[in-house]
Amino acid sequence: MASNAITTVEYQSISSISTVHLDIIQTHILTRLDGPALAATACTSSYFRSLTSSHEKLWQEICTSTFPSMKDPRLQNLISTFPCGHRSLFSDSFPVLDHHLQRPSSKHSTTLDYSLLSHTTELISAVDIFYENNTIFSKVEETETITGWFQFPPFRIDLLDEKELVPTPISFVSESEDDILLKRLEEKLSLSWIIIIDDSSQERKAVNLSSRWPVSVERHWLTRDVHMKYAVVVVGGDRRWPWGLFSTTELVECEIMVTLGGKEGGEMYVEEVTMQMKDMEGKNLCGRDSLVILHNSIVNGKRKRAKIRDEGKHKYEEFLVMKREKKHTKLNIERVLNIGCFTGFIVFCSFKLFSCLNRLLSQ
Repeated sequence: MASNAITTVEYQSISSISTVHLDIIQTHILTRLDGPALAATACTSSYFRSLTSSHEKLWQEICTSTFPSMKDPRLQNLISTFPCGHRSLFSDSFPVLDHHLQRPSSKHSTTLDYSLLSHTTELISAVDIFYENNTIFSKVEETETITGWFQFPPFRIDLLDEKELVPTPISFVSESEDDILLKRLEEKLSLSWIIIIDDSSQERKAVNLSSRWPVSVERHWLTRDVHMKYAVVVVGGDRRWPWGLFSTTELVECEIMVTLGGKEGGEMYVEEVTMQMKDMEGKNLCGRDSLVILHNSIVNGKRKRAKIRDEGKHKYEEFLVMKREKKHTKLNIERVLNIGCFTGFIVFCSFKLFSCLNRLLSQ
C-alpha cells in the first residue's frame, strides 16, 4: 500500500514537471545547478536522468568551472572518449576516494595486475589550486610510463621547474603571525589532482587523488617556507612478511606536497607541487608499482561525496594511527625473532661447551 502511494506521488510529480516547457527546464532551471545538485537531480527520476545525460554542453560548463584545467584542448579531446563525456568525468572526479581503512589482513588479499603495463603509455595529471575559491594555479602534465626512467626509480611527478614560481594573493607574514597564516591556508587553500591513465584496453576513467583540503600545514623554522600536504589512502598489493610466514594487503599513501615561499613584505608564491606514493613504512614506491596501484584505484576505487570538509583529514589521521600500530607490531616481531636467535645461540654454545667438558672428563 505504501509503495503504491509513493509511486503515485512520484508519478504526479513527474507529470507536473513534464508540463513545463523543455526549453525552460534546460535554460532556466538546470543551468542554475552546480555539479552535485545536477547529479542529484538526475537520480530523482528517469525523466530527469535522460534529460541531464543528454545535456553535454551543460556538463562541459560544470566541469570547466569546477576544474579549470579541463579547458586544455588536450583534455577536451580525451574527455570526448569517455563513455558519457563530461558527465562521466565529473562523476569520476568530483567525489573523493573512500577506501575503508581496515587493518592489514591476510583475509582480504589484493593481487596487483602488472599485465596492464604493456598497454598503458601515459599518465595525465590535471591539477588546480584554489585560494578562497579563486584559481591561482592550473596545469595539465603528461607523464610517459613506458621507459625504465619512469618504471624503476621512485615515483614522483613535479609540476614546476626548479626556478618556476607561481604568484599568489597571500601575504607573507612575520613569525609572530604564523598561527594565523597556517590556519587561513588550512581553511582557504584547496587542491584538485585528477589522474587519467591512457589505457587502450579499457574505457576511459578518472580519479581525484587529492583530499581537497590539506591534512597538514607546517612552516619550516629556518627557510620560513610553508609545506602543505594533501593525501588520500588507497589499497596497495599483497606484502609477504619475513620467511613467508604470512602475507597482508598493504595500504598506500598518495602524498601531494605544495610548498609556498616568499619574502617579508611581499606576496607568497608556489614553488613546488609534487606527487609521490609511499607505503606504510614511509618508503617511496617505484613508478611501476605506483602505476598499477593508481590503475586499480581508478577502476575499482569507491567514491563518495565528503559530508564534512575535514573528512579527508580525519581519514588520514586514522591512517597515521595504523602506521604507528604497524611499526609497533613490526618492532615486536623483530624483538621476538632477536630473542629467539639469541636463545638459540646460547643453547648452541651451551651444547658445545657441554660436549667439550664431557670429552675432557672422559679423558
